[in-house]
Amino acid sequence: MLHEIGAHKLHNEFRLQSPKPDDFLVVYVGERSLLKKNGESFEIPRVADFKRENIPCHYLFSIDDTAYFLAESYFAKPLVESLPEEFVLCPTRTFRYMGDPLLRLGGATAAHIAHWESLNKCCGRCGNITVRAERERAVVCPKCGNTIYPRISPVVIVAVHNGDKLLMAHNIDNPNPRLFLISGFVEIGESLEQAVHREVMEEAGLRVKNIRYFGSQPWPFSDSLIAGFTAELDGDETIHMQEAELSEAMWVKREDIPEYETDVSISCCLIEDFRRARS
Repeated sequence: MLHEIGAHKLHNEFRLQSPKPDDFLVVYVGERSLLKKNGESFEIPRVADFKRENIPCHYLFSIDDTAYFLAESYFAKPLVESLPEEFVLCPTRTFRYMGDPLLRLGGATAAHIAHWESLNKCCGRCGNITVRAERERAVVCPKCGNTIYPRISPVVIVAVHNGDKLLMAHNIDNPNPRLFLISGFVEIGESLEQAVHREVMEEAGLRVKNIRYFGSQPWPFSDSLIAGFTAELDGDETIHMQEAELSEAMWVKREDIPEYETDVSISCCLIEDFRRARS
Protein backbone atom coordinates (compact mmCIF):
# COMPACT_ATOMS: atom_id res chain seq x y z
CA MET A 1 0.00 0.00 0.00
CA LEU A 2 0.96 3.64 -0.32
CA HIS A 3 2.63 3.87 3.11
CA GLU A 4 4.50 0.56 2.88
CA ILE A 5 8.09 1.47 2.03
CA GLY A 6 9.95 -1.57 3.32
CA ALA A 7 13.10 -0.87 5.31
CA HIS A 8 12.87 2.85 4.62
CA LYS A 9 11.66 5.16 7.39
CA LEU A 10 9.25 8.09 7.33
CA HIS A 11 10.27 10.67 9.93
CA ASN A 12 7.12 12.77 10.30
CA GLU A 13 7.89 14.28 13.69
CA PHE A 14 8.00 18.09 13.84
CA ARG A 15 11.43 19.64 13.24
CA LEU A 16 13.03 22.93 12.33
CA GLN A 17 15.88 22.55 9.85
CA SER A 18 17.35 24.09 6.72
CA PRO A 19 17.29 22.52 3.23
CA LYS A 20 20.22 20.81 1.54
CA PRO A 21 20.71 20.87 -2.25
CA ASP A 22 19.54 17.25 -2.67
CA ASP A 23 16.39 17.66 -0.55
CA PHE A 24 13.02 17.78 -2.30
CA LEU A 25 11.23 21.10 -2.71
CA VAL A 26 7.46 20.92 -3.13
CA VAL A 27 5.91 23.95 -4.82
CA TYR A 28 2.13 23.99 -4.39
CA VAL A 29 -0.07 26.37 -6.40
CA GLY A 30 -3.85 26.19 -6.78
CA GLU A 31 -4.17 22.57 -5.54
CA ARG A 32 -1.45 21.41 -7.93
CA SER A 33 2.20 20.53 -7.34
CA LEU A 34 5.16 21.50 -9.48
CA LEU A 35 6.88 18.48 -11.03
CA LYS A 36 9.83 18.10 -13.36
CA LYS A 37 9.50 16.18 -16.62
CA ASN A 38 11.78 13.19 -17.05
CA GLY A 39 10.98 11.67 -20.44
CA GLU A 40 7.43 10.31 -20.21
CA SER A 41 7.35 10.49 -16.41
CA PHE A 42 7.70 13.12 -13.70
CA GLU A 43 9.92 13.58 -10.68
CA ILE A 44 9.74 15.83 -7.65
CA PRO A 45 12.15 18.78 -7.99
CA ARG A 46 15.08 19.06 -5.63
CA VAL A 47 16.31 22.28 -4.07
CA ALA A 48 19.32 22.36 -6.43
CA ASP A 49 17.03 22.29 -9.50
CA PHE A 50 15.96 25.89 -8.88
CA LYS A 51 19.49 27.29 -8.93
CA ARG A 52 18.62 29.88 -6.28
CA GLU A 53 19.98 30.63 -2.84
CA ASN A 54 17.89 31.09 0.28
CA ILE A 55 14.60 29.84 -1.18
CA PRO A 56 11.77 30.73 1.24
CA CYS A 57 10.53 27.33 2.41
CA HIS A 58 9.89 25.27 5.53
CA TYR A 59 10.56 21.69 6.57
CA LEU A 60 7.80 19.06 6.30
CA PHE A 61 9.27 15.59 6.99
CA SER A 62 12.02 13.21 5.90
CA ILE A 63 12.20 9.76 4.35
CA ASP A 64 15.46 8.23 5.54
CA ASP A 65 17.94 11.11 5.30
CA THR A 66 16.24 13.05 2.50
CA ALA A 67 13.96 15.88 3.59
CA TYR A 68 10.89 17.39 1.97
CA PHE A 69 10.40 21.17 2.10
CA LEU A 70 7.44 23.31 1.06
CA ALA A 71 8.01 26.60 -0.75
CA GLU A 72 6.27 29.53 0.93
CA SER A 73 3.03 30.40 -0.85
CA TYR A 74 3.99 34.03 -1.53
CA PHE A 75 7.08 32.75 -3.36
CA ALA A 76 5.55 29.77 -5.15
CA LYS A 77 3.46 31.49 -7.82
CA PRO A 78 6.15 33.89 -9.12
CA LEU A 79 8.65 31.02 -9.01
CA VAL A 80 6.42 28.88 -11.24
CA GLU A 81 5.96 31.71 -13.72
CA SER A 82 9.72 32.05 -14.19
CA LEU A 83 10.62 28.39 -14.73
CA PRO A 84 11.39 26.62 -18.04
CA GLU A 85 8.87 24.33 -19.77
CA GLU A 86 10.29 21.16 -18.20
CA PHE A 87 8.49 22.12 -14.98
CA VAL A 88 4.75 21.41 -14.98
CA LEU A 89 1.97 21.92 -12.42
CA CYS A 90 0.23 18.56 -11.92
CA PRO A 91 -2.73 17.36 -9.84
CA THR A 92 -1.97 15.57 -6.59
CA ARG A 93 -3.15 12.22 -8.01
CA THR A 94 -0.05 12.26 -10.25
CA PHE A 95 1.99 11.12 -7.25
CA ARG A 96 -0.15 7.97 -7.08
CA TYR A 97 1.28 6.74 -10.39
CA MET A 98 4.97 7.36 -9.71
CA GLY A 99 7.03 4.19 -10.01
CA ASP A 100 9.21 4.87 -6.97
CA PRO A 101 7.23 4.07 -3.79
CA LEU A 102 9.25 6.62 -1.80
CA LEU A 103 8.25 9.40 -4.20
CA ARG A 104 4.63 8.24 -4.15
CA LEU A 105 4.44 8.50 -0.39
CA GLY A 106 6.63 11.59 -0.08
CA GLY A 107 4.93 13.62 -2.80
CA ALA A 108 1.38 12.75 -1.76
CA THR A 109 2.08 13.40 1.93
CA ALA A 110 3.71 16.74 1.14
CA ALA A 111 0.74 17.74 -1.01
CA HIS A 112 -1.58 16.77 1.86
CA ILE A 113 0.21 19.19 4.21
CA ALA A 114 0.39 21.88 1.53
CA HIS A 115 -3.35 21.60 0.88
CA TRP A 116 -4.11 21.92 4.60
CA GLU A 117 -1.88 24.99 4.92
CA SER A 118 -3.52 26.61 1.89
CA LEU A 119 -6.97 26.26 3.48
CA ASN A 120 -5.99 27.77 6.83
CA LYS A 121 -4.26 31.04 6.08
CA CYS A 122 -6.99 32.82 8.03
CA CYS A 123 -8.49 31.93 11.40
CA GLY A 124 -11.92 30.31 11.19
CA ARG A 125 -12.88 31.88 14.54
CA CYS A 126 -11.95 35.55 14.12
CA GLY A 127 -10.67 35.88 10.52
CA ASN A 128 -7.17 37.03 11.47
CA ILE A 129 -4.09 35.87 9.52
CA THR A 130 -2.61 32.68 11.01
CA VAL A 131 1.04 31.80 11.55
CA ARG A 132 2.81 28.44 11.78
CA ALA A 133 3.37 27.11 15.29
CA GLU A 134 6.96 27.00 16.52
CA ARG A 135 6.87 23.69 18.39
CA GLU A 136 4.39 21.47 16.56
CA ARG A 137 2.75 20.98 13.17
CA ALA A 138 -0.12 23.43 13.47
CA VAL A 139 -1.13 26.95 12.52
CA VAL A 140 -2.08 29.42 15.23
CA CYS A 141 -4.06 32.63 15.29
CA PRO A 142 -1.93 35.25 17.10
CA LYS A 143 -5.06 37.27 17.87
CA CYS A 144 -7.45 34.77 19.50
CA GLY A 145 -5.14 31.78 20.07
CA ASN A 146 -7.12 29.35 17.89
CA THR A 147 -4.89 26.37 16.99
CA ILE A 148 -5.55 24.38 13.81
CA TYR A 149 -4.01 20.94 13.25
CA PRO A 150 -3.72 19.07 9.93
CA ARG A 151 -7.02 17.72 8.65
CA ILE A 152 -7.26 13.93 8.61
CA SER A 153 -10.75 12.67 7.77
CA PRO A 154 -11.68 9.05 8.62
CA VAL A 155 -12.99 6.89 5.77
CA VAL A 156 -14.25 3.29 5.74
CA ILE A 157 -13.98 0.86 2.85
CA VAL A 158 -15.54 -2.59 2.88
CA ALA A 159 -15.31 -5.83 0.91
CA VAL A 160 -18.79 -7.35 1.18
CA HIS A 161 -18.76 -11.14 0.64
CA ASN A 162 -21.73 -13.16 -0.62
CA GLY A 163 -20.39 -16.70 -0.79
CA ASP A 164 -18.04 -16.73 -3.78
CA LYS A 165 -19.19 -13.28 -4.93
CA LEU A 166 -17.83 -9.83 -4.02
CA LEU A 167 -19.78 -6.56 -4.05
CA MET A 168 -17.94 -4.26 -6.46
CA ALA A 169 -18.80 -0.74 -7.56
CA HIS A 170 -17.62 2.27 -9.50
CA ASN A 171 -17.88 5.77 -8.05
CA ILE A 172 -19.00 8.39 -10.56
CA ASP A 173 -16.14 10.70 -9.51
CA ASN A 174 -13.39 8.10 -10.03
CA PRO A 175 -11.57 8.57 -13.37
CA ASN A 176 -10.35 4.95 -13.19
CA PRO A 177 -12.97 2.81 -15.00
CA ARG A 178 -12.24 -0.35 -12.97
CA LEU A 179 -14.61 -1.61 -10.30
CA PHE A 180 -13.59 -1.15 -6.68
CA LEU A 181 -15.41 -1.32 -3.33
CA ILE A 182 -18.01 0.58 -1.32
CA SER A 183 -16.42 3.37 0.73
CA GLY A 184 -17.27 6.68 2.34
CA PHE A 185 -16.45 9.25 4.99
CA VAL A 186 -17.37 8.59 8.61
CA GLU A 187 -20.11 10.89 9.87
CA ILE A 188 -20.10 12.74 13.20
CA GLY A 189 -21.37 10.59 16.04
CA GLU A 190 -20.86 7.15 14.48
CA SER A 191 -18.29 4.41 14.91
CA LEU A 192 -16.31 2.91 12.04
CA GLU A 193 -18.52 -0.17 12.10
CA GLN A 194 -21.69 1.94 12.03
CA ALA A 195 -20.25 3.81 9.05
CA VAL A 196 -19.77 0.48 7.23
CA HIS A 197 -23.42 -0.46 7.81
CA ARG A 198 -24.63 2.97 6.67
CA GLU A 199 -22.45 3.26 3.55
CA VAL A 200 -23.38 -0.21 2.24
CA MET A 201 -27.08 0.48 2.84
CA GLU A 202 -26.93 3.97 1.28
CA GLU A 203 -24.94 3.03 -1.81
CA ALA A 204 -26.15 -0.54 -2.48
CA GLY A 205 -29.29 -1.00 -0.39
CA LEU A 206 -27.80 -4.06 1.34
CA ARG A 207 -27.47 -5.19 4.95
CA VAL A 208 -24.21 -6.66 6.24
CA LYS A 209 -23.04 -8.68 9.25
CA ASN A 210 -19.82 -10.07 10.73
CA ILE A 211 -17.83 -6.91 10.11
CA ARG A 212 -14.11 -7.53 10.61
CA TYR A 213 -11.20 -5.08 10.60
CA PHE A 214 -8.69 -5.66 7.78
CA GLY A 215 -6.18 -2.80 7.99
CA SER A 216 -5.69 0.91 7.43
CA GLN A 217 -3.75 3.32 5.29
CA PRO A 218 -3.18 7.07 4.93
CA TRP A 219 -4.80 8.45 1.79
CA PRO A 220 -3.45 11.97 1.21
CA PHE A 221 -5.44 12.42 -2.01
CA SER A 222 -8.58 13.12 0.04
CA ASP A 223 -6.91 14.19 3.32
CA SER A 224 -7.99 10.85 4.76
CA LEU A 225 -7.12 7.85 6.87
CA ILE A 226 -8.89 4.80 5.44
CA ALA A 227 -9.97 1.88 7.62
CA GLY A 228 -10.60 -1.31 5.65
CA PHE A 229 -13.11 -3.99 6.63
CA THR A 230 -14.60 -7.23 5.36
CA ALA A 231 -18.26 -8.09 5.91
CA GLU A 232 -20.84 -10.68 4.89
CA LEU A 233 -24.17 -10.12 3.20
CA ASP A 234 -27.08 -10.26 5.64
CA GLY A 235 -30.31 -11.19 3.83
CA ASP A 236 -31.55 -10.23 0.36
CA GLU A 237 -28.78 -9.83 -2.24
CA THR A 238 -30.78 -7.49 -4.51
CA ILE A 239 -28.74 -4.34 -5.12
CA HIS A 240 -30.46 -0.94 -5.04
CA MET A 241 -27.73 1.33 -6.37
CA GLN A 242 -27.43 4.96 -5.28
CA GLU A 243 -27.14 6.60 -8.69
CA ALA A 244 -26.04 9.92 -7.23
CA GLU A 245 -22.83 8.22 -6.02
CA LEU A 246 -22.25 5.19 -8.24
CA SER A 247 -22.29 4.42 -11.95
CA GLU A 248 -22.14 0.65 -11.38
CA ALA A 249 -22.67 -1.81 -8.51
CA MET A 250 -22.77 -5.59 -8.92
CA TRP A 251 -21.89 -8.98 -7.47
CA VAL A 252 -18.78 -10.37 -9.15
CA LYS A 253 -17.78 -14.02 -8.89
CA ARG A 254 -14.32 -14.72 -7.51
CA GLU A 255 -13.12 -16.32 -10.75
CA ASP A 256 -14.27 -13.30 -12.78
CA ILE A 257 -12.28 -10.74 -10.78
CA PRO A 258 -9.10 -9.64 -12.62
CA GLU A 259 -5.83 -9.20 -10.75
CA TYR A 260 -5.38 -5.87 -8.96
CA GLU A 261 -2.07 -4.20 -8.13
CA THR A 262 -1.69 -3.91 -4.34
CA ASP A 263 1.23 -1.48 -4.08
CA VAL A 264 -0.90 1.66 -3.66
CA SER A 265 -4.42 1.25 -2.31
CA ILE A 266 -6.10 -0.75 0.44
CA SER A 267 -9.07 -1.21 -1.91
CA CYS A 268 -6.92 -3.33 -4.21
CA CYS A 269 -5.55 -5.26 -1.22
CA LEU A 270 -9.08 -6.12 -0.05
CA ILE A 271 -10.07 -7.22 -3.56
CA GLU A 272 -6.96 -9.35 -3.97
CA ASP A 273 -7.49 -10.89 -0.55
CA PHE A 274 -10.92 -12.10 -1.69
CA ARG A 275 -9.82 -13.08 -5.20
CA ARG A 276 -7.09 -15.29 -3.85
CA ALA A 277 -9.56 -16.84 -1.37
CA ARG A 278 -7.60 -15.71 1.66
CA SER A 279 -10.74 -14.88 3.62
